[in-house]
Amino acid sequence: MSDLGHDSPESAAMTGFPEAHCWAVASRVRGDDAYVLLNTGSRTQPYLYGVNCTRHHGRWLETGSSNSPGWEPTGHDPDVGTLSFWGEAPNGAEVVRVAFEGDLIDEPVREGAYLLVWWRVPQPSEWPRLVAFRIGGAWNPRSESIG
Repeated sequence: MSDLGHDSPESAAMTGFPEAHCWAVASRVRGDDAYVLLNTGSRTQPYLYGVNCTRHHGRWLETGSSNSPGWEPTGHDPDVGTLSFWGEAPNGAEVVRVAFEGDLIDEPVREGAYLLVWWRVPQPSEWPRLVAFRIGGAWNPRSESIG
């Protein structure tokens, strides 16, 4: 790390967290924006924490974080932002299915968690909704939302 940022969004997201007890579970990057999902708990008792990052002059910086998914404004336009949707998956889950704005999106589960991100979108009036987890090849319906 330099005083002007980090080499990766994962490193920027880890600022202030002890590396021995915290790690990046998943991350997504689009251009100069990134979202990193951390586990700040343990493998047996995870505590997920999301971090928004931006790249400035080739270096990654944290721009905001939260212990829940949601929408956060980005850049100079307060009307658009990054929408994150994440959470813990049940044991054995392989894929999560999420409904948002009329689309069904399937996303792999990694390290017991899922992460979906939408970039430079207005704050939604309807939030993503968890539809199902695929466990052992079979879809198991769920119903959860954020907001």
